[in-house]
Amino acid sequence: MTQLTETSFEQTRKDFLSFLKYTKGHSDTTCYNYNSDLGIWHRWLAEAKLDWKNCGPTDVEQFVSHLSREGVGAHAVARKISCLATFYKWAKRNNKVTEDPIYQIEKPKRPRRIPVWLETEEQTALMKATRNYDDIPDNVFGRSRAFSMAVRQRYELLFELFQKSGLRISEALGLKVQHIRVVDGVAKHVRIIGKGNKERQVPLPESFGRVLALSLAGKTQEDYVFAKKPGGKPPGAHAVRAYLKKLIDKADIQKKVTPHKLRHTYATRLLERDVQLVDIQALLGHESIATTQIYTHAGQERLSKLVADI
Repeated sequence: MTQLTETSFEQTRKDFLSFLKYTKGHSDTTCYNYNSDLGIWHRWLAEAKLDWKNCGPTDVEQFVSHLSREGVGAHAVARKISCLATFYKWAKRNNKVTEDPIYQIEKPKRPRRIPVWLETEEQTALMKATRNYDDIPDNVFGRSRAFSMAVRQRYELLFELFQKSGLRISEALGLKVQHIRVVDGVAKHVRIIGKGNKERQVPLPESFGRVLALSLAGKTQEDYVFAKKPGGKPPGAHAVRAYLKKLIDKADIQKKVTPHKLRHTYATRLLERDVQLVDIQALLGHESIATTQIYTHAGQERLSKLVADI
């Protein structure tokens, strides 16, 4: 592959990612995933001595076969093909390529996943583990127990927010004080700019709203709610997942639980209270009702387990 083609691809990829972020309003995480998938595609093309501008449907099918041989799961393969479909559709529309190699192929369907959530007793166990401070040492890495306590309490508030609002991790970490409406000492709702740059307001339960409002004392409107220090930035997503895993292990919960699973937990509790799917869709910020419908499948599986031993 010539240097000219290499450079052309890299510049086209940058332009495409700028389109996703600034025109379509996709999150940094989505753009990162697209960038990664395009990089995998480009490296495979280089090894196969193919030109990204002149490849065809057969080349894409060989790429899919390669991914499968490498042990890439069906869901990840489907995501990569979806990425290429979006990329080449944009590239053709912007005269970067003359043909779209994805258009004619039969795209692999993403396998339907039943979401993982916490049962109410597991939520209680997580809360108890979080609020049990016996495991916090007096001093670690030169940091006092008071510092570690403040960190624990910040994560306690964050993990409860996931379960009381269903926010995505990027949405929660991006929250600033100005995004929270407080009335008479109660945080009533949070204002979120979600996927596709769409705004939504998520109401909060009153008891949690009081706790959240108290946590904002002394902060300015521009401060991040979960800042690591006054005027600072919030923790990264990786640190949040690692801290949650530590608490899940402490609570002896035998599930792989992530912040997104706490979002599933929120949706599942709503479904159990007979909240309509269209309302759950609005609260979660799903673009399509089809995305929200995974929770009906979760409910059906739950009912099947309940009657299994009758």
